[in-house]
Amino acid sequence: MITTVHFLRIARLSGLIICLIGLLTAQPALAQFTLLNSQQTGVKFVNKLVETEKNNVLAYEYFYNGGGVAVGDLNNDGLPDLYFTGNMVADRMYVNQGSLKFRDISSSAGIGKGLGWKTGVTLVDINRDGWLDIYVCYSGSGRPEQRRNRLYINNKNLTFTDQAAQYGLDLPTHSTQAAFFDYDKDGDLDCFLLNHNIKDFKRFDAAAVKAMRDEFAGDRLLRNDDGKFVDVSEAAGIKGNPIGFGLGVAIADINLDGWPDIYVSNDYIEQDYLYLNDGKGHFYDSLEKSVGHLSYFSMGNEVTDINNDGWPDIFTLDMLPEDNRRQKLLYGPENYETYQNMLRNGFDHQLMRNMLQLHTGVKKENGFLVPKFSEIGQLAGISNTDWSWCPLFADFDNDGWKDLYVTNGYLRDYTNMDFMKFYADQQLKIARGDSTAMMDILRQMPSTTTQHYIFRNTGQLTFENKVKAWGMDQKALSNGAVYADLDNDGDLEIITNNINVPPSIYRNDSRVSEQHYLQVQLGNGSATLAAGAKVWVYSQGMAQYQEFNPSRGFQSCMYTPLHFGVGKATTVDSLRIVWPNDRMQVLRGVKANQKLVLKPEEAAGKYDWNKTVSEKPVFTEVLTDSLPYRHTEDAYNDFKRQLLIPNMLSFQGPHLAKADVNGDGLIDLYATGAKGQPGSLLIQEKSGQWKPVPQPAFDADKMHEDTDALFFDADGDGDPDLYVASGGFAYLPDDLLLQDRLYLNDGKGNFTRQTGALPDETISDGCVVSLDFDKDGDLDLFVGGRVIPGRYPEPTSSRILINDGKGIFTDKTAQLAPFLTKIGLVTDAVALDLDQDGWQDLVLVGEWMPVTVLKNNAGKLFTHSLIRSFTHSSGWWNRIETADLDNDGDLDLVVGNFGRNSQMKPTETEPVTMVYGDFDQNEAIDPFLCYYNQGRSYPLVSRDEALNQLFPLRRKFPTYQSFADATLKEILTPEQLTRADTLQATTFSSILLENKGDGTFAKHDLPVEAQFAPIFALALVDYDGDGLKDLLVGGNQSFTRIKIGKMDANYGSLFKNNGTFRFSYVPQSKAGFRVEGDVRDLVVLEQNDTLTILFGRNNDSIRVYQKTR
Repeated sequence: MITTVHFLRIARLSGLIICLIGLLTAQPALAQFTLLNSQQTGVKFVNKLVETEKNNVLAYEYFYNGGGVAVGDLNNDGLPDLYFTGNMVADRMYVNQGSLKFRDISSSAGIGKGLGWKTGVTLVDINRDGWLDIYVCYSGSGRPEQRRNRLYINNKNLTFTDQAAQYGLDLPTHSTQAAFFDYDKDGDLDCFLLNHNIKDFKRFDAAAVKAMRDEFAGDRLLRNDDGKFVDVSEAAGIKGNPIGFGLGVAIADINLDGWPDIYVSNDYIEQDYLYLNDGKGHFYDSLEKSVGHLSYFSMGNEVTDINNDGWPDIFTLDMLPEDNRRQKLLYGPENYETYQNMLRNGFDHQLMRNMLQLHTGVKKENGFLVPKFSEIGQLAGISNTDWSWCPLFADFDNDGWKDLYVTNGYLRDYTNMDFMKFYADQQLKIARGDSTAMMDILRQMPSTTTQHYIFRNTGQLTFENKVKAWGMDQKALSNGAVYADLDNDGDLEIITNNINVPPSIYRNDSRVSEQHYLQVQLGNGSATLAAGAKVWVYSQGMAQYQEFNPSRGFQSCMYTPLHFGVGKATTVDSLRIVWPNDRMQVLRGVKANQKLVLKPEEAAGKYDWNKTVSEKPVFTEVLTDSLPYRHTEDAYNDFKRQLLIPNMLSFQGPHLAKADVNGDGLIDLYATGAKGQPGSLLIQEKSGQWKPVPQPAFDADKMHEDTDALFFDADGDGDPDLYVASGGFAYLPDDLLLQDRLYLNDGKGNFTRQTGALPDETISDGCVVSLDFDKDGDLDLFVGGRVIPGRYPEPTSSRILINDGKGIFTDKTAQLAPFLTKIGLVTDAVALDLDQDGWQDLVLVGEWMPVTVLKNNAGKLFTHSLIRSFTHSSGWWNRIETADLDNDGDLDLVVGNFGRNSQMKPTETEPVTMVYGDFDQNEAIDPFLCYYNQGRSYPLVSRDEALNQLFPLRRKFPTYQSFADATLKEILTPEQLTRADTLQATTFSSILLENKGDGTFAKHDLPVEAQFAPIFALALVDYDGDGLKDLLVGGNQSFTRIKIGKMDANYGSLFKNNGTFRFSYVPQSKAGFRVEGDVRDLVVLEQNDTLTILFGRNNDSIRVYQKTR
C-alpha cells in the first residue's frame, strides 16, 4: 500500500560521434532577443486567473498550470498566426499582418466562446483540405459537459466551426494536450489524447490501480476510421489508469524503425511512459528497459537530437530550483525507506529535477528495437530551472546546434515547506470546528515568479545559461510556449502564454550576425500531411536531424517549417527527407538562407529502416549463463547508521581476480562475495565454459564482506595463492569479520585458509596490491583501508605487510610508512617504478584524497612524495590503472573519479568540502557535506536532516525560511567549528596523467562521455590492433542520497586511443556494450585469438562480451 498521490508530491519534495557528424564544435554567436510589448505587437490577450473560495489551487491542483499557445499559418498567406488558450477567459486568435504586427480576429472567427477550462491547443489539417484546423483541450473541476474538447474546422475565410462531436473528438476527459499522428501509417491522422486526474488517492494497491482504466483521467489513443475517431487505447496497449497525471506528450520515431512512438511525462508517482510502436497497431512501454531514472514531477517534454548524432534524445522538466534558498524552502527530510518502498511497489527511480536522456542506440529485444538512454541533465547544466513547464529545443543563434528555452513560474507555491506546515495546522483547526477563510489561507502562499531560462548549446554536451546575455532576464509566470520565424527574417522568435499579463513575444535579432539558416517547408500548403516526416541536413562535417511533429513542449503546438542553422555555410552539402510513407528524396548543394519547399510527390526512393542496426559492433555479448555466478548483496541501509553520509559504503563488490589456479594453461576467476555469500572460484574449461568449484574454506568465511581479491604467489611455491580483503560498513569497527584472509593453493586449484599468516587487524579495507618492496624475491603487500564503519569520514589506516618468503606477513607500517596510519579513505592503488630507479613505488587514490605517491627509497622506507602535478588533485577517486599510453617507455596513469554529472561542481577555488566532528558530543560523527551554489558554500542537507542530526538546532532554525540561507558557519557555533576537521575535493573529473619522464605529469581530462557517472572499473587494451592501448571504463553508483540520486549513465564505455593522449568515444551502439547496473570490476582475457571482457556488477550477474569476428 502507498500513501496518497498528493502526499507523495509533498513527501518527495520533502524528502567519435557517428561519422556523419565529425568533431565540429559550436562557436559563440550573437543571438539578442528583444521583448516586444503588447502595444507594439497588438497581442493583448491576458490569461487572467481569479481566485475565489471555490476556485483555487487547493480545490483544483492544476489551477496555475496556465494555457497553451499554437503557431501556424491559418489563412495560408505565408505568415504564421497565433492562438492562445485561456483557463477562465476566452481563447484568442491573432492573424499575422507582417512586421511582427498582429490583429485579433477572435470574435469574428467563431472560436473561444465556450465556457470551461481550456488547456492545450493543437493545429491539424483534420480533413486534409490544405487548411489548418484547431483542436482545443478542456479540463478543470467542472461538470463533464463543460469539459468537452472542441475541434474548430477551418472554413478557409478566417472563420471556424466546431465539429468535434461529428469527428468523435468531443471527449469530456481532463485533457492536457492532443497530438495528431499516423500511428498505423494508413495515410490519415490518428489522435493521442493526454489526460490527467484531479482527484487525490488516499491509499491504494499499486498493481491494482495501474491495471485500472479511468473514464476521465486515463490517456486515450483514438484511431481515425474514415473521419470518425474510435477509442482503441486498451487494445493498443495504452495505459489509462487514474494515477496518470499527464503533463507532456511527444510523438517521435524514438528507435528509428520508421514507426512513430510516444513519450508521455507524468506528474507525481506514476512514472513516464515510453511507448514503442510495433507497426501492428500495438504499443509496448519500454521505459524501464530504456532509462535508468527519470523526473519525479515530469511536466513538459521534448524529443529531439540535441548533440547531432542522429538519435532523438528526451528531455523532461521538473521543479528543482537553481538557487540554494529555494531548494531549502522546498526540501524536507529524505526518507530512504519510503523511496525503496516506492520501488518495491513497481515504480521506477524518480528524482525531482529536469532529465536529459541521451540516446545511446538500440538493441533488438522481443521483436522491438529498444532504445537505451544515459541521463546527463546535471552534466549538461540544464537540470535546475525551477517550477518549469515548457521546454523548446531550437537553434536560436543559427550555429548548427539546438539551444534550449524553458518557461517557468507558479502563482502560489503551495509546496513551500513553511506553508505546508501552516496549511496542516489550519486543517487541524478546521477539523476542530474553527472557521478559516480559504482566501486567508491562499494569501499565505508565496509566489514563484522567476526568469525564464535560455541556454546556448556548446556542442560538447553542455549548455551555457544565456538569460542575461541574450536579453531574456524578465520575470513572468509562463506556461505554454512556441517558437517561429514570425517576421520571415531567418531567425526564430519566442512566444509564451503568461498568467495575468499579456504574452511575451521575443524578437530574435541574431540574423544581424553572419550565421546562416535553411528552412524546410513540408509541402505546398501549411497543412500538408507531413507529421512524422524526417529531415537530415549535412553541412561542414556536421549532421543535423529533425522530425516534424507539431505538438511540442507543454500544451502547445508549432505547425511551421523546420528550421536549421548552418553557421558560416552558405551552401548545404546535402539534405535528405524521409516522408511518413517512407518515400525518400536527397538534394545536394542546397543554397542557405531560403525557405525550401519539399513535396512528397517528388520523393522517388524508398528508405531502408534496417540501416538503423546494420553496423556490426566492436564487441558482442556472450550469453550470461556461460559464467555461473551472481553477486548477491545483503540489504543494509548505511543511512540508518550515519544519517548524513553522501553515498552508501556497503556496496563495493564484486571484485574479480584472475589467474591459472590449476596449471592447465587457462585463466580462471575468483569473484568476491557479499556478506553472507561465499566467494566463488570459477574454473575455465577448454570449451570456454566456466565451472564453479566448491571451496569449503570460502564457504566457512561467507559472513565476511569481500572488498578486493588478489592472486599472487605468497609462499614461493610457483602457484597463485589468494588474498581476500574484508570490509564493508555493516560491522563494528573492531569486528573480527573485518579480518583479511590468505588462502594457499595446493597447485591444483584447492584453497586452504592459512591461519596466522596475516596480522590480526580488523580494518574495513578497500584494496590490496602486491609488490616486491625490498627486492628480496618474494611479494609483499600494500593493503588500503577504506573506512571506519559508522565513523565516516574519519581517516583509517593502510598497511605495508612484509613477506618472510614463506607466506607469513608482518605489519611493518610503523617502520616503513608511519604516515599511512591516517592516510585517508583509500579506494585503490597500483605498484610501479614511477621514477625508474629500479624500485617499485606506490600510487594511491581515495575518497577526499589527492592522487598520492609513495616513493620507495631503496627498500628501506616509503616517503610521501609531493609531486607538483598532483597538488590540486583531491577528489572522490575510485580506481587507478597504469599503462604506457603513448609508447614512450614510461607508465602513465588513468584515474576514475566521481564524474561531472551531479549538482556538485568542485574546483580549486570552489571545492566540495566535508566538515565533520562530534558536534553534539554524543560520541558519534556528524558529517556535513557542503558545495558551492552561485558563489557560496552551503550544506547539502535540508533543514529537517540537519535538525535530526543535531537536535539543538531546532531552536535556532524554527522555520524553513530561517534555515534557507544558512551556511555551515551559521549552523554550527564557533566552538563547534574549532573542533571540526575538514576534507575537500577540488575535482570530480576522471583523468589521464601523462608521465613526462622527468618526474612530472600532465593532466588530461577524459572525454565528456567518461564523466557521465562515477568510474569504478578501468581496463587498458588494444582492441583494434594499432599498437596503442585503448580505454574501457565501467561504473555507476545506485546507492546514494536521494538528493544526489541514482548515477547510472555508464553502460560500459570504450575510448579509442588516437595518440598524444587524445582519446575519442566510440559510440555505444558501435562499441556494442550495454552493461546496466553498478560495475565494480573489469577483467580482460586475451587467449586463443579471442578478446573477452568481463564486467562484474553489484548484486547482479557478470556480463561477458567478446570482440566481434
